[in-house]
Amino acid sequence: MAGDPGYSPEGARGLDVTGVFCVSCRHIYVCPNGVIDFHKGEKYRYADLCFAAPLNMSYTAGLRYFVITYDIACKYGVNFMSRCCNKDCSFVLIPTDDGDINIVFCVNKFHQESHDDDCAAKNALDYTKFVGRTCGEGVETIWAKMNWLRYSTREMSAASRIETLSEHFNDWNWQKTIGLGEGFP
Repeated sequence: MAGDPGYSPEGARGLDVTGVFCVSCRHIYVCPNGVIDFHKGEKYRYADLCFAAPLNMSYTAGLRYFVITYDIACKYGVNFMSRCCNKDCSFVLIPTDDGDINIVFCVNKFHQESHDDDCAAKNALDYTKFVGRTCGEGVETIWAKMNWLRYSTREMSAASRIETLSEHFNDWNWQKTIGLGEGFP
């Protein structure tokens, strides 16, 4: 979003931020501490850090079963626990020695077509417990609304950019909250 390689004559190498990663909950609210900048590509460590804060907060609130949808969940989820439950990691998930946390990784429905049949079936939301008819594409609706920000934020200082994105994500959550009653008689 914020990094547009076509804008810089050096391509992505000339940019401090080359993208943004966002974690949203099932009801399409942007999670607190659930947005992070990519620097020179989409790496697992950025996604790990972005997932750790919302998972820790939810775990503290008593939740123990999590379904994470990601377009590359088939690869991303393979070593997630070893990456994030490592004591040497600076953003460790809450220690779960008794194994009371269950994290399931699934590919969003729109992205399943780009996976081979075995992968798509293994990581399908349709065959996952406790998800109902979830599509897993909620975060994409956030980007549909926020993508225009890349044009105004790409020339901002880092602090101004973060503040602007934060304000827009907070407004997204607020608009979702005040719109909750519209569906009820």
